[in-house]
Amino acid sequence: MRNILFLTFLLLTSNLQAQDEEVILKYFHSITSEEVFGYAKTLAGPEYDGRLAGSPGYTKAAEYVAEHLKEWGIQPGYNSSYFKHYPLDYTTVNSVGSLTALLIDSKGNTIAKSYSFPEHYYPGSNSGNGEVSGDLVYVGYGITAPEHQYDDYKGIDVKNKIVMLESGHPKPENAKDWDDWAAYAGSSEKMNNAIQHGAKGVLFISKIASPGITYNKDIIYCHIDDKVAEEFFFARHLSLEKVRKVLKEKNKPQSIELKHNITLSADTKHHPDGSYANIIGIIPGSDPLLKDEVIMVGAHLDGQGNLGELFPGALDNASGVADIMAAARALSNLPAPKRTIAFFFIGAEEKGLLGALEYAKDPLFNKDKTICYINLDMVGNGNGLYFGGGQSFPGIYKHFEAANEQYIHRTMKTNYLNRSYKGRPRTDGMALSQHGFRALSVHCTDRVKKLYYHHPADTPETLVPEIMEDVSKWLYLGLYSLANAESIDLNEVIKPE
Repeated sequence: MRNILFLTFLLLTSNLQAQDEEVILKYFHSITSEEVFGYAKTLAGPEYDGRLAGSPGYTKAAEYVAEHLKEWGIQPGYNSSYFKHYPLDYTTVNSVGSLTALLIDSKGNTIAKSYSFPEHYYPGSNSGNGEVSGDLVYVGYGITAPEHQYDDYKGIDVKNKIVMLESGHPKPENAKDWDDWAAYAGSSEKMNNAIQHGAKGVLFISKIASPGITYNKDIIYCHIDDKVAEEFFFARHLSLEKVRKVLKEKNKPQSIELKHNITLSADTKHHPDGSYANIIGIIPGSDPLLKDEVIMVGAHLDGQGNLGELFPGALDNASGVADIMAAARALSNLPAPKRTIAFFFIGAEEKGLLGALEYAKDPLFNKDKTICYINLDMVGNGNGLYFGGGQSFPGIYKHFEAANEQYIHRTMKTNYLNRSYKGRPRTDGMALSQHGFRALSVHCTDRVKKLYYHHPADTPETLVPEIMEDVSKWLYLGLYSLANAESIDLNEVIKPE
């Protein structure tokens, strides 16, 4: 039975000979859960300090990956170097800071409250340093958009006050996609708008580590849990739920002076002279006619850093990096494939997909010769596989489908690419897709353990080593099969209406 399955697999890699079975299966079985989990555990460790792009911790992580690529004989992508460097500022958060409030009810009674990290708030990744106090004003989305006749600050004085704002943006009929609001709805744009209106502190109602907000020394901010925001409304005998409902359904500002006195402190130091790198290693193709065709597989290496407490970033995204590393190590032992295989470890995803966008502007490989880019993000917790975009490119997908059916035996789902999507890209794969690359993505389905997204509890203990092993083995077989195909049908299948 094993021989029948292997010969079926060889039909997709027709240049291989039956005698290659032993070496392919040898290195297939050499990939273990202990190996893959080991890479992820190391990258999530305190030595790398959360792998914040721009920081020394990220640089150490990049060197760790490159050292392994070199050890395995995988060639540098950038001539003699694995790295392409870019300048990037970053902020050190020395402690979790503090958030306190003097709540005032509708009758003038007061109560002092002190909030705790990480239950109630996260400090701002790029907050200014110091302490501010001021009255609290809820400003809805925090947007001023003249061409949409929309202003959350209209009729509200926030000078020297603390503003509390929501993520997202209004969605009236004339705003059919993100592009209508892109100049206003990003967190950095909302921060700048608060500063322009005179606010000295910001509470984002979104408790998430977010290193992509642009640094400004003149404002201190943090991210708060919904329950904290609800408490601020409840103390005034108001309902945040009702205010939000009107805000979303009417698409009209619902700003309110809540009048509680908020004190917010941050202990930060900004570093304007940091840098990060994209890392590329390659296994060159051997076929004179096909070696310039490239199959890329990648994952973002950076994390959320350290906000006074380590954010290990084990699932997001040490898992994706580790899956690729194990597959790369195994592939490096096989006869050279026809096409080039490139392993892409991307920087500054958490800062706004910067590494992917830099690559899109100046790609190492000709876009027309890039067969596909396969993106792995948070691939380490689940029972099944999801190959995003596979139905749009069946000529690519069939290699990975066959590898799963014949060797991995996991439930695998796929879909069509959403070409009508106009929103802000959320992954490196989406960013590259919007710049014309044939980008697909890999995720896990059927989560096994609790998910901690951008959270200090995203530790190696939340990973499932068995799925990581299978993802690596599946990549190993699928990439090698695709790289050795006599021909690849790249005609895109558009999603049926």
